[in-house]
Amino acid sequence: MPVEPHLRIVLDTNVVLRGLVSERSAAAKIFEAADARRFVTLLNKPVLDEYRAVLSDQELVERFPALTARRVQVALARLRFVGDYLRHGKATFQFPRDRRDAKFIALAIDGHATHLVSEDSDLLSLASGRGDSARRLRLRMPRLRVLSAFEFAKGVLR
Repeated sequence: MPVEPHLRIVLDTNVVLRGLVSERSAAAKIFEAADARRFVTLLNKPVLDEYRAVLSDQELVERFPALTARRVQVALARLRFVGDYLRHGKATFQFPRDRRDAKFIALAIDGHATHLVSEDSDLLSLASGRGDSARRLRLRMPRLRVLSAFEFAKGVLR
């Protein structure tokens, strides 16, 4: 597969979760492509902290036996190894619809992301929404594409 370093991707936590618990999912294909360095995954401390917190949630661990502490540790270490870790983010983004998602948008801005991949309807609404946040993001980052894991895997990774 060709390396496309111009692709700079922010993965929402739900995509990371699906990639770890479902080997046949679009999210798993995204993980494989990240590991093959077909694009650059963008990371920072707030996003990694959320990944760790969610992926170690006891209810999720009980629900998904594949979500072992070791597997999570290895997956996040691998994402950091092949990705671009931004230490000093300066961007802020007000996202009142879901304040917890603002960190993903700020990372996309700081890292000059080409894509934000999510299964979260709040984030996905930014692509075509009429709200203030959606308009501000499109003005600030007109080339950013906000896609579901399936759309990204089928349309971008092919």
